[in-house]
Amino acid sequence: MRLVSAALAATLLAGCAPEYNWREVRSAEQGYLVMLPGKPASMTRRILLGDAEVSMTMQGARVDETSFTVAVASLPDDRPATRERAGDAMRAGMLRNIAGSEHSASLLEVPVVDAAGARQGREPALRVEAGGSAQGKPVTMLAGFATRGARAYQWVVLGPRPDREQAKTFLDSFRLLQAGS
Repeated sequence: MRLVSAALAATLLAGCAPEYNWREVRSAEQGYLVMLPGKPASMTRRILLGDAEVSMTMQGARVDETSFTVAVASLPDDRPATRERAGDAMRAGMLRNIAGSEHSASLLEVPVVDAAGARQGREPALRVEAGGSAQGKPVTMLAGFATRGARAYQWVVLGPRPDREQAKTFLDSFRLLQAGS
């Protein structure tokens, strides 16, 4: 089974939006909150992530030709080695899906917040910028990748010419929810 690109799946999930209409989207079940530029669509499917078949839930919105998507894979366990393999597989899968290459990668920390939004900690993450093609057209991918517990997360902006300011709003808004929030 092939890794499904969360950003490309969002293309199938969400209709075009005429403008950015930012809203907070909270998924207590999946353990995150994020700002999306329109009404989100969701889907869950089984994928092959590295050598493990897992359930991946994707939620996203589109503005014109640019998709904004969060994908969460439920891992078989929460061991550090499992999380590391899953994070690496998500990253490699996204690059493979756009036949792309990374232009830059940098470490960052994602805030962990409680139900009220108060910071409770942070998790290491990776921010990636890559270029490639989708449906025969050049695309830019701006993405974040993190793991926590028995989950691997990716939040991705994908499009021919993503608006950098709008992409930053999305990418910087991603938060992990403290268990029970």
